[in-house]
Amino acid sequence: MGFFIRLITGLVFPPILLLGFYVVRPREEAVILSFGEFMGVDKKEGIRWRHPVGREIRRISTQDSTLEVSSSTVVDLNGNPINISAILVYRIDDTRKAAIDVASPHKFIEDQASAIIKRVCSKYPYDHKDTDVLCLKNESDEISAELVAELQEAVDVSGIVVESVKFNDLAYAPEIAQAMLMRQQAQAFIDARKTIVDGAVALVKDACTQLDDDGIALSTPAQEQLVTNLLVVLCSGESAQPVVQVQAHQNHAS
Repeated sequence: MGFFIRLITGLVFPPILLLGFYVVRPREEAVILSFGEFMGVDKKEGIRWRHPVGREIRRISTQDSTLEVSSSTVVDLNGNPINISAILVYRIDDTRKAAIDVASPHKFIEDQASAIIKRVCSKYPYDHKDTDVLCLKNESDEISAELVAELQEAVDVSGIVVESVKFNDLAYAPEIAQAMLMRQQAQAFIDARKTIVDGAVALVKDACTQLDDDGIALSTPAQEQLVTNLLVVLCSGESAQPVVQVQAHQNHAS
């Protein structure tokens, strides 16, 4: 029926055929429908022509696009609420799917991205003291790859190819931010003191070894007092007065 209508209008009103010209721009494809029937996709840029009667052109850009996923609250693996927003880079690869199978490909990926980010991020802790453990704060390649793979599977029906997913904002939710900051400061203080103590013990061992190598023998109480004084001075970071004066094992004549 559509063919006969186009034929009759072309014979009766020839000038109408001039309306059949249209332009396909670079990085753009034109999905053509005729009386609601899919007729094909024009991918070649330049001036194109199709019979204008009953024709519908749906132009789809194949340029790379970015999408900012607005901040939302997600509960991480440890049960802590965190605020996350992300930036997506994507493009439309299958224009037929984008034009016909979904109402709006850009709205489709926006809705899917929010759900995927929440699901994937809930599988990981925000932070972890062990650097070998995957966490959101480090934004490792493994987490980024999982976000891309999950989102790609969800939006495949729309003809979209997901290029990358990167966190734009990542922080503890305001209601626990102060408490988590205090926790991090306390952990940093403990780690710093542990480093100081480990270094002090190593220095004391070296000092005792050097005294033995120089032939200076100390009694057991003197060794204990020496170790105590050195640890107090090194660990306190301040000058400290020795509790007792360490005497050599060999006494000098009066």
